[in-house]
Amino acid sequence: MTESYEKLYEGELEKPDGWVGRAVARMEDDRLLVGKGRYVDDIVLPEQLYAVFIRSPYPSAKINQISFEQAMQMPGVSTCIDASALEGLAPIKPNWIVPGTEARGRPALAKDFVRYVGEPVAVIIADSEAEAIDASEKVEILYEQLPFVLDQDDALQAGAPVVHNDMQTNVSTEFKVGNGGFDEIADAAAFKISYNLKNQRLIPFPIECRAINASYDAASGRMIVYVTQQLPHMFRYMLAQALGFPENKLRVISPDVGGGFGAKMHFYQEDLVTSFASRLLGRPVKWTERRRESVNATTHGRDHNMSVHVAAEEDGKILAIKVDSRANVGAYLSSMGSGIPTVNVGLFIMGVYAIPNAEARIQCVYTNTPPVDAYRGAGRPEAAYVIERTIDRVAHELGIDPAIVRLRNFLSEDALPIRQPTGAMIDSGRYADTLNRAMILSDYDAFRTKQLNLRGDGLLAGIGIGNYTETCGVGPGQVQGLVGFDRGGFESARVRVDSDGRATVFSGSHSHGQGHVTTFAQIAADELKIDIDQIDVIQGDTDSVPQGVGTFNSRSVVVGGSAVKIAAGRVFARIEALAAHLLQIDTADMLLGNGVFRDPASDKSLSYADVSHAAWTGHNVPNNLGIGLDETEFYHPKAMSAPYGSHIAEVEIDAATGELSLTRYTAVDDCGIVINPLLARGQVHGGISQGIGQALFEDGTCGPDGSAPLEPSIPRMDMLPRFQTEHTVTESWTNPLGAKGLGEGGAIGAPPAIVNAAIDALWHLGVRELEMPLTSEKILKAIQAAALENEE
Repeated sequence: MTESYEKLYEGELEKPDGWVGRAVARMEDDRLLVGKGRYVDDIVLPEQLYAVFIRSPYPSAKINQISFEQAMQMPGVSTCIDASALEGLAPIKPNWIVPGTEARGRPALAKDFVRYVGEPVAVIIADSEAEAIDASEKVEILYEQLPFVLDQDDALQAGAPVVHNDMQTNVSTEFKVGNGGFDEIADAAAFKISYNLKNQRLIPFPIECRAINASYDAASGRMIVYVTQQLPHMFRYMLAQALGFPENKLRVISPDVGGGFGAKMHFYQEDLVTSFASRLLGRPVKWTERRRESVNATTHGRDHNMSVHVAAEEDGKILAIKVDSRANVGAYLSSMGSGIPTVNVGLFIMGVYAIPNAEARIQCVYTNTPPVDAYRGAGRPEAAYVIERTIDRVAHELGIDPAIVRLRNFLSEDALPIRQPTGAMIDSGRYADTLNRAMILSDYDAFRTKQLNLRGDGLLAGIGIGNYTETCGVGPGQVQGLVGFDRGGFESARVRVDSDGRATVFSGSHSHGQGHVTTFAQIAADELKIDIDQIDVIQGDTDSVPQGVGTFNSRSVVVGGSAVKIAAGRVFARIEALAAHLLQIDTADMLLGNGVFRDPASDKSLSYADVSHAAWTGHNVPNNLGIGLDETEFYHPKAMSAPYGSHIAEVEIDAATGELSLTRYTAVDDCGIVINPLLARGQVHGGISQGIGQALFEDGTCGPDGSAPLEPSIPRMDMLPRFQTEHTVTESWTNPLGAKGLGEGGAIGAPPAIVNAAIDALWHLGVRELEMPLTSEKILKAIQAAALENEE
């Protein structure tokens, strides 16, 4: 199966019988490539107004006075708004609040105090953006600076400034998971070690920043909101709740979205204030985020400080692991701010390994920094980094090859499905297969020989492995409710075949680059027995598509695609039954080919369009079939699938400068049934690129003044090696497609693979740990520090 998919992409094999499995080029790309995309900022409505937000320049300060006197006299200004005008609006409430959390939601505009650089304090509404900017420079705000804290470990110290003065400490959430027993096991173990890790703060940095254009119509009492969003229906719910607006009078349209990576599935202050302003003024109000704003105003990702303790046998078999993590959640809890660093990290610290005992204690800590929330992988990269660094650390300390230690610890296929001691449910997997295949493709054994020869020539080279798993396709809803997640686990699809035989798929999922139009059309085409060019896919409009949940957690194919498959299957069952009725034969005797239903005995035939037309006229339709060809499915998974993979990175390091070169990268992923190998490859490439960014280049850590870096060094194409990728296929029993998620895998597997490779290159010099990103300065300092220690 693996070879088939690779050769299929290269054009070496004939296409599969069905559409699923074909490497179909993205159907949505032509109009985007010729500049016909339609993004929120492209939408200009009659009587359009523009919003510009005034933001805090300080990480912590008291607001003593705000004066709009000069600003209101500027040309084109309609109004100026601060917190005093929003008295009826409650702070924005997170929608994932882990039980026991001290939740502090974000005020629409800061009142009395600001708590991070970039927090919105006021907004200017004017006839043009330029006029709003000019007026914003005339607003006078008197601040009184206050003590602040930026790092979570500092925030936990006695006497640290308290971010929220109605709390005694800065701890938002304390989360514990696992079956315990580490100390007793470690006392008796042949080998044990403790060490520290850090997952640095990252900035999502989508190519399109956030944008919203809200238009309230007083005559109808309806509001239309254009917004760059991953979850249009969820956004509608959150906006209606926050604004006190009837949800059935609120239409949310998310047109083309230029990347999201998790940051565009939240509800922000700007969304609420812009919509409020439109209702206040009776005119459309648009706000488009600028890049300088985005780095401080849009949620960040990661930011964990971790202490890891592990006990093992002398052969590398791990007996127990204990993790103590302090997660920086920023100044307020964002939408999923308490769940990502707790549930999504704690449950997955065991990775794909059979570890008898595991436990984690995670504290979410408020600091005077921008809020932290989901970013590609959303907690699973942090967990994978823990366990994959642990495997390598154990292996190197014991003098065993890291690949062998992994093979000795893998969960076996016959032990699955399994609920791990931390609570993660793993449905299926053949982990040795992916690792062995990745080792073959990367020439792992040959590299070990080459590595020693290079050392003899004074060159440092290393190879590292990053295995991962996660659970994808958020659901079922009952489980989400138990962990405080105010969000559904289902996904919707409506499939309609019109009287001309063409089909339309309406999906509650929403693409921000994944290729839903193509993959959903492929799934529907197989069920409807028509070509994909006969299918249109509609998404992103809450008035057009059924109530949906949206796109995150690599759930679109697994949950959204399953809904499409089921709905399309029901439509075709009706078409087939009607065709048989019209031909007066049994369905089992009827043939279908090239869009024509045929009775082989009489050679009578009907086109697909003939049958579709008959269904919509009802002239000769049995009562049990009903009128029309239109089915809606709300697919609610009973369990989540667990994709996995093995990634291997090869690096070279210049000992004189510390400069690291990523020379080779191999990835073997398993996402169950692959719907489209070409798009799957693109998802893997994108995820790996972002994982490389974290490992080597990016750092969103706030500076000493509390502001995030304006340019967090995201990688360019010329900074990446050629990727060698393959797929193994282990079907999932959790959904009718047999599919698993894929979009986050590269971002999870790449960081540990690259850091493991770097430390593999430097271990013999005495280097034991490196912090991401692996800059030449950090590497050189580590080499020099190890040399000094060795001399002593």
